Formats: sequence, structure tokens, C-alpha cells
Amino acid sequence: MEKINQISVERYTGVKVSEAFECAYFGMSNTKNKKTIAFVDEERYLSEIISNDNITVVFCLKEMLSLLENKIAIVCDDPRFTFYNYYNKITEANYVKFKSRINSNARIHSSAYVSEYNVVIDEGTYVGPNATILPGVEIGKDCYIKSGAVIGSEGFEIKRTSKGMLNVLHDGKVIIGNNVKIGANCAIHLGFSFRNTIISNEVKIDDLVYIAHGVQIGKGCLLIGKSMISGSATLKEDIWVGPGVIVSNGITIESDAYLTMGSVVTRDVSKGLKVTGNFAIDHDKFISNLKDVVKKPI
Repeated sequence: MEKINQISVERYTGVKVSEAFECAYFGMSNTKNKKTIAFVDEERYLSEIISNDNITVVFCLKEMLSLLENKIAIVCDDPRFTFYNYYNKITEANYVKFKSRINSNARIHSSAYVSEYNVVIDEGTYVGPNATILPGVEIGKDCYIKSGAVIGSEGFEIKRTSKGMLNVLHDGKVIIGNNVKIGANCAIHLGFSFRNTIISNEVKIDDLVYIAHGVQIGKGCLLIGKSMISGSATLKEDIWVGPGVIVSNGITIESDAYLTMGSVVTRDVSKGLKVTGNFAIDHDKFISNLKDVVKKPI
């Protein structure tokens, strides 16, 4: 297995490293994983990088070097490109294939596509017509995948760099629990290695729902048609996501929340709260504000 260390950095990036190290994870400025390698190319992230003890190594610009004395700093002309190019090289080097494991009691429609490698499907699960299950997907017991669903495609992660556009590989998984229903023509993306996409037990997903990379959805959530959950959002348990709802990236929705039709959620939502609107606010407050607007002459 190719390790994240001084030797592999120099091999894959050509950048010299002054100090030996070994990390366990790639991550961002807010990572919670210890022994993480990260990058910084904007001053607004510097304080978070410096104060995060989980980050050991940082790709950085030369002018930031003196501010990163508590880290192993690797100076380069484009930290963003160097970090993600290195990530891609390690991902390719460490990718392992195994023959897909499909339980004999699972039912796969004859027109469905299931990758011959790196897929696990447990007993009682049904995969419908023209559904696509790509490598990196694990599906639990008694799930129902409707026609046209695509599970395990790469997310949209394109980085603008001084060396051009760079597509970031996804080596994480989609992990689906038991008794999950996924509607027709849904799209569910792979996670990154530092955050898998997770659909927990008893989740029910309507048709035409989009779930981006690294989204994690807790037990018993209900997602209605045309809702869109952006990257690395976290939905706790028993949440209602109404038709056409958009949840922004990195948002946390606490348990028992209710997102009404068409809500655009750009801030964390507390437990049991009902929100409405664009941008979404407390539902009762939204209705009160709406009544005030209606009373005023045009």
C-alpha cells in the first residue's frame, strides 16, 4: 500500500520535502482526523489550519511558510493542484479490486447493470430495470432500487488550478443500510476516502432525487422528489425533506426537522425545527413575514 509520506510526495509531485513524515488522511482545514495532510492557498483558511492540531502537514505558498511553524510545511507554487494531484496519484496506487459479492437471494433485473467488481449486495434486495450499480457500492438487506437509479458515480469535483482544470478522483464508498428504498432516476455519488456517502437503515427516497458525494443520511429520513442534497451535508434521523428542497453543502440538519416544499437550506437546522423559504427560516416566522407582505399595497 502506497503511504502518505515524504517519499511518495517527492515521487508523485516532484516537490522536495525537508522533513520526514507519515500521515493517515487527506483532509480540509476543518478535518477531525488525526495525522492529516492538507493544503492552504488562501489567507482566510490560515487560522483554521494553524489551530487544527489534527493537521500535521500542509502544502502552502512560500509567503505562508513563516506562519506555519507548528506544521510540516511543503512549499509549492500551486498548493491546490499539488494536493489534489498527489491525492489522485495515491488513490490510483492504492485502488484494490475484488469480485462483486451478490447474495443468492438478491434479485437483479436482467436489464440492470451491476459492476463485476467492488459491489456488495445483501439478501432480499431488488435492483430494478436499467438501474446502474457502479464500483464502491455496498447495499444492505431488503432494499428496493427502482428503475434508472444510478448509484456510485463520481461526484462533480473539479478544481481550477494554475495548471488547468483538475478532476478529483473519488475512492470513497456509497454505503446503503437495510430496508432502504431508492426511487427511479435518482443519482447517488461516491464519497471521498475521508467521508463516505451513507444512506442509513429505513431511509426512503422518492424519484429524481440527487445525493452528492459525502452526504450522510440518518435512519428513517424521507426525501421527496426533486430534492437535492449537496456535498458532505449531514441529515440526522427522521427528517422530512419536501419536494424540490435544496440543502447546501456541509449543512447539518438535526433529527426530526421538517424542510417544507422548495426550501433552500443554507444554515444548520436545529432538532425538530420546521423551515420554509429561500433562504429557509423558521416556518412560523416565514408565514408571519408573508402575511405582512400581503397586507401591503403593491
